[in-house]
Amino acid sequence: MQVTNWKISEQDDTVEVSAEVDGFCLWYRLPRSYPVARAGDPFLAAALLPAMLRGEKLEVDPRLPVSPKLLKNLALLQEIHHSWNPVLKIIPISAQTSASWPVRQGAMSFFSGGVDSTYTLLKRIKEISHIVFIQGFDFFAGRGKDLPFSMADISDLAQIAYKLDVASDAVSVFVRNALSESTRQALSRYRDSCSDPGTLEKALAVDLGKLIAGPPVYREERFAGVRLRPETRRLLERAPEGKSPERLNRLLLEDAYPLEITREKSAVYPTAIERNASFARGLGKSLVPVETNHFPFGYRYNLSRNLSQGGALASVALLLGFPRVFIPSSYSYSQLFPLGSHPLTDPLWANEGMEIIHAGSEARRVDKVMRIAEHDQALANLRVCFNDMNVNCGKCQKCLRTMIPLKLLRAAAVPFPPLPPTAVIRKMRISGDIELNFFQDNLDLAMKSGDDELRDALRSCMARYERQRLFKEADRVILRGLIRRVLRARANTAQGMQRIDTTPPRD
Repeated sequence: MQVTNWKISEQDDTVEVSAEVDGFCLWYRLPRSYPVARAGDPFLAAALLPAMLRGEKLEVDPRLPVSPKLLKNLALLQEIHHSWNPVLKIIPISAQTSASWPVRQGAMSFFSGGVDSTYTLLKRIKEISHIVFIQGFDFFAGRGKDLPFSMADISDLAQIAYKLDVASDAVSVFVRNALSESTRQALSRYRDSCSDPGTLEKALAVDLGKLIAGPPVYREERFAGVRLRPETRRLLERAPEGKSPERLNRLLLEDAYPLEITREKSAVYPTAIERNASFARGLGKSLVPVETNHFPFGYRYNLSRNLSQGGALASVALLLGFPRVFIPSSYSYSQLFPLGSHPLTDPLWANEGMEIIHAGSEARRVDKVMRIAEHDQALANLRVCFNDMNVNCGKCQKCLRTMIPLKLLRAAAVPFPPLPPTAVIRKMRISGDIELNFFQDNLDLAMKSGDDELRDALRSCMARYERQRLFKEADRVILRGLIRRVLRARANTAQGMQRIDTTPPRD
């Protein structure tokens, strides 16, 4: 795997820094007021895990110097990740070295507006001078208005490859039949080992472009199971006859593959930037917005967000060049498990001019919420929902597990809708042992605050989870995992490929 063709370009008030990583143009956009150095460190950080997954030597263009300290650290980092998941192989790295030094003064912390990053900012408020808000890791960057289709419009190659290969829905059957024979062959090769993603990206871009530019793709029975946006429905109602409906075809495919094909940019990201910048100014801090296409880059190798998080954040930190960097922790020291961002691994992404600190593991999530509830500005700005950068839906798991302690703390003016009735809380699902810890934390607070209704509702959720865990253990011991294998096969058919994670999947 190679890192080549480093470029920097300026447009209006932004600067874009890019390089080709395994043939993929990985880019970062940031304000022009934050100059960057010509170095290979950011792209080496982003490329490491994909190269380990492929088991390929990682070569950095000799014109892009790499920090000798970072290069040394990555040897240990590879050993840790290989120990956690042997599918990630230890690989050689070839690069010219040159010591790296800070590009600017101050200390930065990554900031999403959620519980972990807000807590870290409040605790380290005297140290942190800048907060960095990223678009393009948890949320993928939108496209422009170019039609019909390009490689950059594929936001999740692994998932769309799976859906087209399995073709378990009417739209996927239609699209697969429209693919050329060479594209179907590239699809099969990629699905076997996630190898040669570039060939499949190019082939899909050509074939999907032809499909979008061709005759109308809509058939009522074909899209019966697809949730169409109001915009798509409006255009569908007034679709002109006898004309190539490129715009409509594009919107229909976006609706059929909402996470796999990027949508046109909306006002969501600028609104989030403006809101968080205002919050930062109120605290005497500066917000640095960074946009990247790391989202599709990681998914072209089918890497989970959990696994790729550390390298993605490190690449941004190394690009910005602050002497001190805080990466907010998601879990307390008592809850630690192998994760892409971890107190053991995060510091290893540093170079000579940078210290990276994994911050916040001394506190449980409920402790962080308690700290935020004491700060009116931070509470008003709190956003935890993955459905929207600017609005807490009040229905998803992340919203509910944050709303519960806020209600128990009797926090005023919270940026959430009212907490649903306890009957809804009782139906909350616990996805694993780590999330069980969050429920236990909330249960402890409910018992301390004397809220019997929430206490009983949380206990009901936890009891149901314990019964499920007992059932799974019986399946493992008595049936040797037969039921688990059947359920996993059904889940994979419905949801897509199983991601490469920090640890191997359990049998």
